Amino acid sequence: MTAVPIFDVKNRLPYFIHLVESGEIVQITRHGKPVARIVSEEEILQEQKTEAEIFGEELWAWREKAKDWLETTSNEEIDEIFNIKRTIEPNIRHPEDFDWLEEN
Repeated sequence: MTAVPIFDVKNRLPYFIHLVESGEIVQITRHGKPVARIVSEEEILQEQKTEAEIFGEELWAWREKAKDWLETTSNEEIDEIFNIKRTIEPNIRHPEDFDWLEEN
């Protein structure tokens, strides 16, 4: 994150917009204290995602990571592993909640 005084943003706004477009967050300060931030539209949209969208993205990322293992394991074996772990560790609600992929 880049912190800049408000007068600097006023004088060089296009420069800071380019920084934001490249993924940087610009923090605007007045007398050394943060007063605002400039963030990209993409960053705002990312923050506004629903829990279901985030879960879906994480699930697809996990499936890609576990692709080789999933191709060689049946659904019944996956359910059995998940149910055994869930019995041992009742707080588990999702396969990613434990590291069973590394165990096998």
